[in-house]
Amino acid sequence: MVKPYIRRGGIPGQETYYLNIPRDIAKALNITKNDEFILSVDTKDGEITLCYRRVKK
Repeated sequence: MVKPYIRRGGIPGQETYYLNIPRDIAKALNITKNDEFILSVDTKDGEITLCYRRVKK
């Protein structure tokens, strides 16, 4: 289970939500802080699916 990390954003009155990837998963997938991802969001039957795709450089 991954819980969002919430911080106040740069814009006054707005919050920014982050999803932290567990360290063991990041290591297994060789994810680094320099990687870039594209997010797609789908909703179906009240469920939200977030799909992050790593951008090849």
